[in-house]
Amino acid sequence: MEVLEKNLTKTKLKGRIRNQDVFDFLRKASNSESYQIIFADPPYEKTKHGERYTETLLNNEALPRLLEPSGMFVLEKRPDETVAEMKLWRVVTKRTYGATEVLFLSQSAIK
Repeated sequence: MEVLEKNLTKTKLKGRIRNQDVFDFLRKASNSESYQIIFADPPYEKTKHGERYTETLLNNEALPRLLEPSGMFVLEKRPDETVAEMKLWRVVTKRTYGATEVLFLSQSAIK
């Protein structure tokens, strides 16, 4: 959080950083708000129902509605975790840093 805030100050960009459980954020977010970037670092474990958090996020239809049309969804996951075909997202790029893979996603043209 500190690094993000320092980078905003350093680059003189305007922004607001929220440190919140992404699923709480999605439940409480207003459709009148939109974001240029949403960053999620979900737990690597599975949910109580056996679903992976990554899959749950990628299939959540509220998430793309919260992004501006040119917005970016940044998602951390394990490099060995495969992601099924996504209807709501397209991968712009991905980067691997040790035990973490970061996907940079934009909204799919198909809605």
